[in-house]
Amino acid sequence: MSGRGLPLLASAVLAWAAGGFASRGYSSPFPPPSEMRVPASGATGDMLALALGARRLFSDLWFIRLMQYYGTSEFCEHEEAAGDPHHHCEHDNFGMGKYPLFLPLARHVLEVDPAFTAAGLYGAASLAFNMERAGEAEELLRYGLKYSPREWKYLTMLAAIGYSKAKNPSAVAESIAPLLRDPDCPVMLKQQAAFLNKKAGNYAAAAAIYADIAATSRDEAYVKNARRELEKLSRRARRP
Repeated sequence: MSGRGLPLLASAVLAWAAGGFASRGYSSPFPPPSEMRVPASGATGDMLALALGARRLFSDLWFIRLMQYYGTSEFCEHEEAAGDPHHHCEHDNFGMGKYPLFLPLARHVLEVDPAFTAAGLYGAASLAFNMERAGEAEELLRYGLKYSPREWKYLTMLAAIGYSKAKNPSAVAESIAPLLRDPDCPVMLKQQAAFLNKKAGNYAAAAAIYADIAATSRDEAYVKNARRELEKLSRRARRP
């Protein structure tokens, strides 16, 4: 660590310790530091987040790390080889992979700031619907509910995961529909909802979701895919 970094780290440790001493008897809405499973590379940043009251800022940074770790896996390798690294895949293996660090990283975002509901939904949907790790998705959601026990979005996602275990795409799509109206709904979840509706034969619902993605998303890859899927659905509707 550089010479300039040492005073900063020392200040963070002292502030953290002082805050812990001063808050004895106070019940914090945040996870205690002892509960954090901090990746070694982020320990200093997490101490600063706690000491300086910058939890949301640092949870945003951890969420970016999570998306960097997993996000590009949603694209097709054969399309990348053909020169289009941002072609979006929609097939049976959509977004699947091993990604052993996904759950720890997703949980750590909530450890830093359990109010970051969109990150919890993103992590749970990715685990349950893309990677078929429903148990880990439920574990993440239940951790979120520990600090946000009345969060209806987590409860809704738990119900949707239950339907996914029963191999009922139509029920999953219907269950998560209320989440899509939330302005903070992750675009990945909208994409998954459109795919589930299309798989279940609910083409009008799928088209409405794709249209919303095309009109509101700032992620060009998702926008391109939504427009492509809208054209496919339009051709289907024109068939005699």
